[in-house]
Amino acid sequence: VQNEFVEEGKPVKGLLLVAACNQAHVASLNLLAHLISKQKIAELLASSEDKVRVLLTEPLIEGESQVFTIHNPHGLHARPSAMLVNVAKQFNSNIHVVNLDGEGKGANAKSLMKVITLGVKCGHRLEFTAQGDDADKALQAIGKAIEDGLGEGK
Repeated sequence: VQNEFVEEGKPVKGLLLVAACNQAHVASLNLLAHLISKQKIAELLASSEDKVRVLLTEPLIEGESQVFTIHNPHGLHARPSAMLVNVAKQFNSNIHVVNLDGEGKGANAKSLMKVITLGVKCGHRLEFTAQGDDADKALQAIGKAIEDGLGEGK
């Protein structure tokens, strides 16, 4: 290509064309655009078919987000999961967590059973998204709790 295509001051690296007869595709396209804007497209392209399905069908959660790595040797079993949920419950914000190194499924961070089903192992990265007045404080507290070992020491 001799002339680079630029949109909103950024070079275009790919183009997706969709032909549709209704609006059924709009939610998936919005989610795809969100993943691209969050620079998660590489994760999407390197994922299995099942993980792509999860990424494109999970509800879009807006808000502040941060990624933390779990260092607990046995991952998030019952005790550290309960500690994490207790920290999340201290805040009014809605808090959503996704295991980036698992199946990509998300869960309400205030639900012990949902957090345990994420299958978090040592070294897994968790992305927390908080939406509400105290979202920033919630993410800071969650990060500190994870850094401190979620009740199991460092």
